[in-house]
Amino acid sequence: MSAQPTPHSLQITSPNTTVNTPSQISIHPSSTLPSASHHLIFFITGNPGLIGYYNTFLHSLHSILSTAQASQTIYHIHGKSLAGFVDSDTETRTAPYSLEEQIEITLSALKSQRVLSGPKKDQNYDSVILIGHSVGSYILLEIIKRLGKSSPVRISAGILLFPTITHIAKSPSGGKISTLFRIPDFPKKVGTVAKRLIYLAPGGVLPWLVGLVARMPKEAAEVTTSFLRSQMGVWQALHMAKDEMDFITEDKWDEDIWGIEHEDPDTKSRSPNLIFYFGQNDHWVADHTRDALIAARGREEGDRQSSKPIMMIDESGIPHGFCIRHSETVAEKVGVWIKELMADL
Repeated sequence: MSAQPTPHSLQITSPNTTVNTPSQISIHPSSTLPSASHHLIFFITGNPGLIGYYNTFLHSLHSILSTAQASQTIYHIHGKSLAGFVDSDTETRTAPYSLEEQIEITLSALKSQRVLSGPKKDQNYDSVILIGHSVGSYILLEIIKRLGKSSPVRISAGILLFPTITHIAKSPSGGKISTLFRIPDFPKKVGTVAKRLIYLAPGGVLPWLVGLVARMPKEAAEVTTSFLRSQMGVWQALHMAKDEMDFITEDKWDEDIWGIEHEDPDTKSRSPNLIFYFGQNDHWVADHTRDALIAARGREEGDRQSSKPIMMIDESGIPHGFCIRHSETVAEKVGVWIKELMADL
């Protein structure tokens, strides 16, 4: 891996373009240098799929990458809420979005991404690094599979945080919620009851109450309050969770995703570099399914010729829902991985 640029080699090109809405976070530094390369970090949320939960994480990651950003290398960050979690998505809907629809909508959003300003305005990014959290990691792998290696969208790498990509129903929480899904129309019934209860709660009290009951800091409690007040949010989350239990089962990807043990590093069809970061005692990932996946698909430590994924298990007690209290810690880790991945391109 090549050395990182020294501080005196850094150059601030111009102010960033930052867009924050209830449904997306988009950070786009601008550059007037024709030779600059532009790289997109495209983030895919977990479930509940509100991008607001990741505000601190994404802005911390942007700050980390900006401090090490050479004038010739520009990092852009984009993430949006999954469909159905904000009211603008549900105005004409009578039912929640399926997991399959979420994959296709996210894929379409990725394909539409272009450099927004400067000499390369409206061009494709030089490379894309996908980051997925929880079920967002499953969506990430499906996107790589469906794009294929001939796509103009160049996926150079994927970072999968606390990934739920196989046998989620065998996890401790998955087993419990799967039992509830045996109740007919359980997601819709709970969504209806939740809306009635939220309607009765005084507006100013709800964020405080959510923070108290869920033991959430203020920012996360406000996002959760928005989620609970949305027209279809609770129903959407449970409907999607049922799809996760039904469809996230066996490992369904081949070596185009997983890579091979000894691959020619100069080949043009090289698989995207994948980094998996598993939780320790993750209630949404059973230890035995995680360990089986690592044994079958992970890269041997120190094997530089392998294109198989790097798979790690957290040893510091970071929970599955890292975005509630551990955003800065995970952003630091991801920032290091991105710098190493970019050095290897």
